[in-house]
Amino acid sequence: TRRLQPDGSPDCTVVDAGHRRDLDLRIEVPDEELGPIIRQDIWNGVYDKLVQQIAAHRTTLVFVNTRRLVERVAHQLTERLGEDKVGAHHGSLSRKTRLEVEEKLKSGIYPVVVATASLELGIDIGHVDVVCHIGAPRALAVLLQRVGRSGHWLGAIPKGIFYPLTRDDLLQCAAAIRAVRGGELDRLSVIEKPLDVLAQQIVATVASFDS
Repeated sequence: TRRLQPDGSPDCTVVDAGHRRDLDLRIEVPDEELGPIIRQDIWNGVYDKLVQQIAAHRTTLVFVNTRRLVERVAHQLTERLGEDKVGAHHGSLSRKTRLEVEEKLKSGIYPVVVATASLELGIDIGHVDVVCHIGAPRALAVLLQRVGRSGHWLGAIPKGIFYPLTRDDLLQCAAAIRAVRGGELDRLSVIEKPLDVLAQQIVATVASFDS
C-alpha cells in the first residue's frame, strides 16, 4: 500500500482474490490391480481409458513427465486412433515442429497432443476440453498449471483426470488432489549455504580454464 499511496492518502484497499478456483479433478485407475511397479497390462488399461476420454471430448491434452514417455504414449495412441490424429510436443523437438503441433491442436486437426512441461506455460493452445495426466504430477504447482490449460472459455471449469501407474502414483495423486482442494500450495525449502552447489561451481570454473 505504501507504493500505491506514498504520501499516505487517499486510502486504498488491497483486494486479494486468492489463488483458488473451481477445478474438476478425478482419478481413473485401470481395471487391473495396481502394484509397486508398472506392468504392461496396466499400460494397456490406461491407453484404453485414454482413448475413451479422447473420443468423448473435442480436444484432449495428455501430460507425461518425460520426453521418452511422450514418444511412447503418442505412438501407442496413434496405433489406436490412426495416423495424423495424435501430436507429440517436447523440448527436444525443433521449434518448427512444435509450432506445427500447436497450430494443429488449435485448429482441431489433432484431437489429442501428448506433451511434457513444454506445453505448460506461455503458449496459446486454444480450446482444450480436458487434461489427462499419466502418473503423479510431483508438485501442486505442476498439477495446477497443467490442469489449468483446459477450460479457457467463459463459464468453463478446468478438468483434469489422473491415471496412476503404480500404488505410489495413486497415493501421490490422491494426496495432491486433496491438497489442491484444501487450497494448499507447495512449500518452499531454501537450503542455507549449500556446499554441494559451491563445489559444483568451483569445479565448473576450474574446468573452464585453459590448461
